[in-house]
Amino acid sequence: MIRAPVTNDFESWRRTARRLVLAGVRPNDIVWSSETQSALFEAQVEPDIVLKNLSVPAEFVKMTSAVACYDAAEKWPLLYRILYRLAYENRNLLEIESDADVRAARLMEKAIRRDVHKFHAFVRFRRLECEGKEIYVAWHEPQHFTVERATPFFTRRFGTMKFSILTPKGCANWDRKDLTFSSPVEEGMAPAADEMEDFWLLYYRSIFNPFRLKVRAMKKELPVRHWPTLPEAVLIPELVRQAREKA
Repeated sequence: MIRAPVTNDFESWRRTARRLVLAGVRPNDIVWSSETQSALFEAQVEPDIVLKNLSVPAEFVKMTSAVACYDAAEKWPLLYRILYRLAYENRNLLEIESDADVRAARLMEKAIRRDVHKFHAFVRFRRLECEGKEIYVAWHEPQHFTVERATPFFTRRFGTMKFSILTPKGCANWDRKDLTFSSPVEEGMAPAADEMEDFWLLYYRSIFNPFRLKVRAMKKELPVRHWPTLPEAVLIPELVRQAREKA
């Protein structure tokens, strides 16, 4: 068996996977490890075949870069299995939607798209002053490792303000010029309410339409697990109760 170390990012996996697949190492002969100090090949590799060149569909790279954000260790052997099959068995494998490996990867890819969408929708900034300077800070709890994938959206939308987005899966920091990433933090680092929060709650209450309320649909679009990070969530039980009374 070969132990293949990989850190939790796409580029790390791609470098390791490329060396393995070029050497013809079969998926069942690899143990993917997060121990970055391990040697790439702990056993002597004697492949039956050696691939001289490696060319995969662009769609595979696109899918893999998304799946790499998925919060589950099985993503790495799954992606390598697909890569090996693309290289040695069927270059058109991704077109077979019924294939078990392809389907599993597509479901992970879909989950990442959904997580990024929720990231964009549910981040709420709060204004702070640090050494006399204004900065906006948000706490968010993504389900997957989507911080680096999701935060460029905020630099485009709020490029003129300094902000930090804190999460238990990594943090993003924008100084109006450079976007940098840092280690995860705990919820205790989340900022308290600011003076704008009352205005936001007043606005949210004013746009809430009790006659269009569908609780099941609301919970699908606004999952309950995100409520603790949303200021307006404190109003939801009251607004739902009032809507039912009016109905």
